[in-house]
Amino acid sequence: MTGDKLALVFFVDALGWEIARELDCFRDVAPYSYRQRTVLGYSCAAQPTILTGLMPDEHGHWGMFYRTEHSELSELRCLRFLPKSVSSHRRFRRPLLNYHRKHTGFTGYYNFYRIPFHLFGEFDLIEKRDIYAPGAFASGAKSIFDNLADGGVPYRVWTWKNELDESFDELEAAISGDHNMRFALHYTPYIDAFLHGHVGDDQAVAGAVALIEKKITRVVELARKARGDVDVIIFSDHGMAETTDEHDVIGTVAGLGLRQGSDYHVFYDSTMARFWFESPRARETIIDALGELGCGTTLSDEDLKREGVFFDDRRFGEVVFLMDPTKLIVPSYMGGRAPRGMHGFSPEHKDSYAMIAASFEIDPEPTHIRDSFRVMMQVAGLQAAAGTLEKHSGSADSDGMTSDGNRETSA
Repeated sequence: MTGDKLALVFFVDALGWEIARELDCFRDVAPYSYRQRTVLGYSCAAQPTILTGLMPDEHGHWGMFYRTEHSELSELRCLRFLPKSVSSHRRFRRPLLNYHRKHTGFTGYYNFYRIPFHLFGEFDLIEKRDIYAPGAFASGAKSIFDNLADGGVPYRVWTWKNELDESFDELEAAISGDHNMRFALHYTPYIDAFLHGHVGDDQAVAGAVALIEKKITRVVELARKARGDVDVIIFSDHGMAETTDEHDVIGTVAGLGLRQGSDYHVFYDSTMARFWFESPRARETIIDALGELGCGTTLSDEDLKREGVFFDDRRFGEVVFLMDPTKLIVPSYMGGRAPRGMHGFSPEHKDSYAMIAASFEIDPEPTHIRDSFRVMMQVAGLQAAAGTLEKHSGSADSDGMTSDGNRETSA
């Protein structure tokens, strides 16, 4: 980046390629658009991939929760004695979450959803640090923010912690008043939240996207008047599929005569069930039962390696059962009812694909969400450093991870 040139980067969570193409949005400010393959998993895997240019087995983040013997959430286990009518209610869990964030100082994004409290002794959070700030990854992965800081590029960032209208107002003010700013990244979860409840309602979806498009267009026009030379990038992390079926996977597994916690361990996401086993019998019994459900696939190690989500220590699961596109695990640890829309299915499904659009032609073509990192580095005037990790001694860190181990919503 040279002179007074400004890079405006807009991260619109869950605005998939199919919807963006159908609505032909952002053409006035970012006429060059491309379809991008996402990663297997949720935003907690996709966003780190975008911000680092690395796959989950490299940057270390896949599921929001991973299994460990040293969980920093163990103190929450005492709440397992509360009546379920209390402990599972949103009016109890939301204040608890806010208190927990202040009490622990964790700055990353997380939620307790409907996770049984007795599980917090064996599961821990992967994103304790804010991934929209330097030094976020225990693996040593360097994000765009590490590179901006190292390169001395003045930047500003707005994230899920900022309200929609307020964040756009602040961005406009920064463009007008902060003439040192050379890179601005604005992330919004607005479309993601909206699509979970309205995907399939074409008119409503078009209105929501038009709202974001109007705000982005206004910012870009203001920037071009104030700065003249402006690069614009707009991208997402995944799409959203309209759900069609729900399956009681929890009930099926619970009815097999095995004991959770002694025969097996499991974490039920919306579209995946991740298992750990204490015996070959438990493993065989559960895998056979999953195969008879007819609503999903048990992924092989080769499948996981191909998707960049295989971990030698199996912290995210020994066996991963992935639901077929549009089919959900209901109830799950994420919720008791099926939302209208969900992501986290196979990256090959048409509604899983993400998008990227720019004010300039991107070469080489960005076909995967990890390519968004390269494009951000380019407009920031920095040398692309995707694939690099800072070297550590290999000792376990505070996240229960080793930095020399092998290294893609529901979160």
